[in-house]
Amino acid sequence: MIITHIEIAKLQIPLIRPFITALRYTEYVEDIVVTIKTLDGLQGFGSAASTPVITGDSQESIIGALQIIAAKLIGKDVSNFEELLLLIQNSVVNNTSAKAALDIALHDLIAKKMHQPLYKFLGGGKPQLKILTTVSVKSVAEMVEDAKLFVSQGFETLKIKVGLNPQEDIQRLKAIRQAVGNDINILSDANQGWSSKSALQIIDSLTSNQLGITMVEQPVKAWDYENLKFVRDNSSIPIFADESAFNLRDVTKIIANQMADGINIKLMKSGGLYQSRPIYDLATSHNLPCMAGCMLESPIGVAAMASFVVGKSNIQFVDLDPITMIKSNPVIGGVTVDGALLQLPDAAGLGISSINGLQIISVIGE
Repeated sequence: MIITHIEIAKLQIPLIRPFITALRYTEYVEDIVVTIKTLDGLQGFGSAASTPVITGDSQESIIGALQIIAAKLIGKDVSNFEELLLLIQNSVVNNTSAKAALDIALHDLIAKKMHQPLYKFLGGGKPQLKILTTVSVKSVAEMVEDAKLFVSQGFETLKIKVGLNPQEDIQRLKAIRQAVGNDINILSDANQGWSSKSALQIIDSLTSNQLGITMVEQPVKAWDYENLKFVRDNSSIPIFADESAFNLRDVTKIIANQMADGINIKLMKSGGLYQSRPIYDLATSHNLPCMAGCMLESPIGVAAMASFVVGKSNIQFVDLDPITMIKSNPVIGGVTVDGALLQLPDAAGLGISSINGLQIISVIGE
């Protein structure tokens, strides 16, 4: 399985409704897609989500990094799997989204070579996941209507995006809890939008009003580990780290200093599946629950993360809902979704046969 060339392409998918957080507003999934092709005709798909406000990776920087790394893969044998995964990680500093795209594509290829679905190659398990869905930041009334719609579609866990205004955030969570009732699991994600003081004031209010918020995700700035710990130490609600927990080094620091009650693992932060496994293992060894997350990305990345999650008992929340947010799915094969139930395919690798709507940017190796 010699790599002959690698295609780099753009993929834009319109959303059903805008995705709005404390950090950004967008009406599209905008991915960079890589296709690794081999001498014997197999191809592996991977993708990178451009999220500059979180990863620092723009579409332009992802393409540039991919061109550098991809050139080093041409002529290599996919059978030297770990060697190539390490080559990807060591070729450039940072650029985790580009690394994740190639890492995913290599995993897709090796699982195809083994004639196994990727989730089985990674350890197996039941190929179904119950996912949560996200309520974007809007007016209170709009968020209530979205929450009620998602519950009617079968979602039992809602992640409420907050972080733009502390007082309005309390109103949002109160109104949504009242609208959906007490049987729905509600998480809150501030996306770094609060100060430590406002975070604790909000958390105290949520607790005193008995809103039953299951956890609060990333209340303070990603770099502010001191106040992340301060909030965690004084919070009556579990605190999960997301933007503060990019890689194994970050998670080691968080665990050693007891800065959070859980870790959100994302392929675009860690640099792919290969780098995500030790994060999961470290958290699990310290009895720290994990969340399986993603950026706003295409069904390619969702399929990869879903394959990673299957069979892992320490994943407390599965946040892989972008596939439910798109108007149509250009990916042929791969994961499917019915309400809150995500189904992985039995086909080899990611189960993807082709992708419509790709705009080819460059081809490395031709």
